[in-house]
Amino acid sequence: MRTAVVLGFLLLVAIRPAFPQASFGTSASGSTAAAGAAAGTGAAGTTPAGTTPAGTTPAGTAAAPARPDDLPKDSAVSWRVGICAFSSDGLSADNTYLPYSLPLLLKNEVSGLARHAYQEEERDLVRRSLIASEVAAAEKSLTSARKDRDGLLFNREPEGSAAWTAAEKRIDAVEARLDFLRALDPARVRVADSKAVSIVEGSGAGKLLAVPDVPPEAYSAQQGLDLLVGGSVQEVQGYLLLDVWAFDPLAGRKVFSSRNAASRDELYASIPVFAREIARTILGRPWALVAFAPDPPQADLFVDGTLVASGATPVLYLSPGTHDIRLSATGYGDVSHTVELEPGRETRIADSLEKTVGGTIVVSSDPAGADLYLDSFWMGKTPLTMDRPPVRSRGILSLKGFYDAPFSLDPASPTALSFELQKDVGSKDVLRTKARDDFYSSLGFFAFSLPLPAFSYALSIDFAIKNLDLSAQPFMGAAADQAKATSVVFLAAYYAGIAVSAALFTWMVTRIVRYVRVVNEIAD
Repeated sequence: MRTAVVLGFLLLVAIRPAFPQASFGTSASGSTAAAGAAAGTGAAGTTPAGTTPAGTTPAGTAAAPARPDDLPKDSAVSWRVGICAFSSDGLSADNTYLPYSLPLLLKNEVSGLARHAYQEEERDLVRRSLIASEVAAAEKSLTSARKDRDGLLFNREPEGSAAWTAAEKRIDAVEARLDFLRALDPARVRVADSKAVSIVEGSGAGKLLAVPDVPPEAYSAQQGLDLLVGGSVQEVQGYLLLDVWAFDPLAGRKVFSSRNAASRDELYASIPVFAREIARTILGRPWALVAFAPDPPQADLFVDGTLVASGATPVLYLSPGTHDIRLSATGYGDVSHTVELEPGRETRIADSLEKTVGGTIVVSSDPAGADLYLDSFWMGKTPLTMDRPPVRSRGILSLKGFYDAPFSLDPASPTALSFELQKDVGSKDVLRTKARDDFYSSLGFFAFSLPLPAFSYALSIDFAIKNLDLSAQPFMGAAADQAKATSVVFLAAYYAGIAVSAALFTWMVTRIVRYVRVVNEIAD
């Protein structure tokens, strides 16, 4: 038996050289693969959010590529920005909302940024990241293929069998893929010039992402982000310390970091400043600010033929340089001119358009002071003289304590319109039902109170008569006194019942008066 074991061991040693050394993970190609895996780590080796290496299946399972010379592809359709709630420390009860309100304000400031433009340095990082991701996937696939091939040894599959041949072909294909990727010039990988910016929603307050509990690199990978924005707020000796940062997982570093110590109002004022700094990274290009405040306020702004704003807009991020702008509004003549937008500077566009439809309309209300909205734009308070609309428009008069009064205006409307506002008495059905139920309740309590004085009076009379009868009989003085006392008790109950019934009657009268008043107000 011992001899058979020794012979078997010698036979295994004799046949081992017949198999490629790579199957045992000791070949030069295996060492190169390990080195390639090490070289593919770091910032340049991070897979961009939304990308899927061509050498993997959607579920992430390694698979041989269709062709060894397939170029890596960036499958992400948007440039994803995540804004998380701020961490906090030592905040007083009055400031506990700051870790949410400050990032929400920051989120609102940058939510209008539409597209991210790739600069050449970033494009090169994306290309190298895609290649590194493909290399890592191919190395994983190669390891799996070699393991499968080695398993055939223990299954006693001879060289040249179909399974062995298929395993060898798979290894050859993956090795060819690796050789192609390692020699690939990154400039050959195609990367989009720009992508739409999307703000990733979370499940926290205001749909913010949760405070990261892992390093920014890992958190960005978990959420599939191209930019992670976070911060912290602390309260120390009456001062608020705000730290805001933006982390770029592709570059592997914070591209923006700023700290400010100030009062609460000053911190809120600093958020737009921080947002403008972060906007440079989100846009991927220099920007120029434009404040659009036209007359009329519902005018549209076209920049180089593209609509960029409808109505007054406090902040627009546009590309610096020379632009052709056009302001347009229905019923007004267009205004066009050229502006030079300087990087990092704010330009105000506040042109006044000339009306093409003349005339005015005076709108008044009773009571006066109602807010007038025309097609969702606030026009002022009544009485108000306004320009006649060139097209049919929808107006609303709104005054606290009164129902809104909708109406329509068009070029043929009268020169004076007056509206009588109805007082807001709440829900008509609810008020009517409540007033009725209150009246019925008071009526029921009054009706139930009536028997008390009646029965008390009758019993008092009965015991008074009994007292007289007993008083006329000898030796019945004690019984007569008891009957008299009982009569007095019931007489007192009678007067108390009368008082209760009178009070309930008064309550019933007030309920019926209120019921009638509510019904009349609703009818009016």
